[in-house]
Amino acid sequence: MTKKKISDNSKVQSADQAMKNAKIEFPVTFDLKAVLNASNPDDVNMGNLSLVFSKLKVSNTYLGNKKSSKGTYVSYNYKVTLENKPQLETLYSDLRNVPGLKFAL
Repeated sequence: MTKKKISDNSKVQSADQAMKNAKIEFPVTFDLKAVLNASNPDDVNMGNLSLVFSKLKVSNTYLGNKKSSKGTYVSYNYKVTLENKPQLETLYSDLRNVPGLKFAL
């Protein structure tokens, strides 16, 4: 007789539910990674990101960057501090308009 192991998805579902109910307490500081096309020079990409931070008065510290293995993309890492939810939402909305941005997290 073979015993079948039945997976317990209740822990996964509990974690999902906890994330849906999670609230961010502001001000919040976190590492932001923005991935952009490497076709633009670093000073142009970083300048475009800095314009967004400056416009929204987002406190930020540049942590460094790293090119992808094929050299197609560059990830720029910043430590950012946001004061409220509208600022968070506007930041991600404005980042979508940065030329060459693939994603930001």
